[in-house]
Amino acid sequence: MSNNLTIHLLVNETAGNGRAKKVLEQTALLLVNENIDFDIQKSTYPGEAIILAETYCNQKHHKNEVLLVIGGDGSFNEVLNGIKRSNKPETPCAYLPAGTGNDFGRAAHLTSNPQVLLDHLKANLKPSSIDCGSFKLAEFGKQTFYFVNSFGIGFDAYVNHLSNISTLKKMLNRINEGKLIYGSHILTCLRKQDTFTVEVECDGKKRYYQNAFLVTTTNHPYLGGGIALLPPARIDSHKINTVIVEKYTIKSLIKLFIKLLKDGSHLECPEFHYIEAEQITVKTSKQEFGQVDGEEIKRGNFNIDFVVDQFDLLR
Repeated sequence: MSNNLTIHLLVNETAGNGRAKKVLEQTALLLVNENIDFDIQKSTYPGEAIILAETYCNQKHHKNEVLLVIGGDGSFNEVLNGIKRSNKPETPCAYLPAGTGNDFGRAAHLTSNPQVLLDHLKANLKPSSIDCGSFKLAEFGKQTFYFVNSFGIGFDAYVNHLSNISTLKKMLNRINEGKLIYGSHILTCLRKQDTFTVEVECDGKKRYYQNAFLVTTTNHPYLGGGIALLPPARIDSHKINTVIVEKYTIKSLIKLFIKLLKDGSHLECPEFHYIEAEQITVKTSKQEFGQVDGEEIKRGNFNIDFVVDQFDLLR
């Protein structure tokens, strides 16, 4: 099959502070050595991967052509949104995680080794159906957006914001330890993140949380580079989960985070809540930081309908 295989590489070379560029070089060398046809398209600005992926999907391809994404989870998010907006939203893709957190790759048990992935693709091009989250924002009308990791409001989005503007992140990325930056900002955000009221609605029932500190609608267990926020979550459950962590006292919150990092027993804490459903609506009371798959979104009040969806992944 390898002689008939064609790989279309879609790459964000800046992901992982240049790590993706190195993975691209390794992958291209393997493809040359194995005499496999390939081409390369590079995403050079935020949002370009959406356009490139949509354009690819709207073209005609034979069954042995593969769209392979190299980058971080933010890059993969863009590609997924491009695929979903195209005339062929069922188009499968493959993914080599080469970013900072790589939480989706962890949840989907993806390899970061180009040779291993290439061997898998040569042996089998049958995709797996994988869950993703979808949502709409009032200011964008009927446009549907998708995420593979999470949509976070409050604490995790605040940590993400501080990490994105930190010069230390670039230094840690150079030694492939970029995920440590998230941990370095946790204590700061524990002190500074305010509480807010959130309304969560599903199955016709509304639940109110007056002291919300973190509200994250997630597709799988992880956030922040491998922290298992919700161990029971799965990418093939055909459900999404909204996690609400309340802040009663700073002491109780610190205990919860220690349990989270230690053994997962935080699920038993009274401050920790989660709701699993096919559709969940989240409304917040005041302006908060937000993030989607590690990409910062405009700070504001949120009123969002989340719905589980699926896409085809080659792995």
